[in-house]
Amino acid sequence: MGDEIWTRPDLPSKCTYTENTDIKESPHFHKAFWTRPRILDSSLDLIGCTPLIRLNSIPKTEGLECEILAKCEFLNSGGSVKDRIAKRMIEEAERTGVLKPGDTIIEPTSGNTGIGLALVAAIKGYRCIIVMPEKMSKEKEFVIRGLGAEIVRTRTSANFDEEDSHVRIAERIRRKIGMLS
Repeated sequence: MGDEIWTRPDLPSKCTYTENTDIKESPHFHKAFWTRPRILDSSLDLIGCTPLIRLNSIPKTEGLECEILAKCEFLNSGGSVKDRIAKRMIEEAERTGVLKPGDTIIEPTSGNTGIGLALVAAIKGYRCIIVMPEKMSKEKEFVIRGLGAEIVRTRTSANFDEEDSHVRIAERIRRKIGMLS
């Protein structure tokens, strides 16, 4: 008994997928890489596959003998890397049947994720409610509202587990309308 190694039961299982494994055996969802056509069907097609650019002067200036590349996430439709997670969360929820036409997306957020979710929700036709603290900029609020989402503002000083925090208020809204968020 002393030689056995104990593993916590609540830990995620170790991923066994490797590059040489057949994709059909993978526990992960895979999407084939694509090249972007010149005309896209919607602004959702801009999300992901953002280009890499080579930074030439920084390595020279800093005396680095390496190639430095920058990922242009600002070219996503909503201008942020958070557009990727918004699109992925919504499409995964649709694929698994958690999110269906007519459902409402509710998210407690402080900004860019809310913009991404509002954008994807608008294109796909979902109602979207973003719950955010008062301290978040009016500019983010205007963008989110401009994308058709509703905004609920909460007290900035509320801790996440307090009843009037943006997280708890989002939970109350979800219970009230009876939808999953």
